[in-house]
Amino acid sequence: MRWFFTFNDKECDAPAPIDGVVYQSIDINIHRATNIEGYCTGIDKGLVRVGFNVGRCKGFGESIFNAYTGWNSVSKIIIEEVEPPVA
Repeated sequence: MRWFFTFNDKECDAPAPIDGVVYQSIDINIHRATNIEGYCTGIDKGLVRVGFNVGRCKGFGESIFNAYTGWNSVSKIIIEEVEPPVA
């Protein structure tokens, strides 16, 4: 499974999705912290609803895996509005 951000219910596509994937090939119980970072362009002005979602990875068909996360931890989201780059 993958974790990904949406803005106003739409996944970012420019310059790329903001997502994270952790692969583990055997059934062991590892706890680790992670960061998911990225930039998204083309978001309309005004109020923006940010979502943090879990979904299937592309290329794995109908396969379902667990997406267990967050045990005994605090999750934080930091969002900044930044000026677009000057060409």
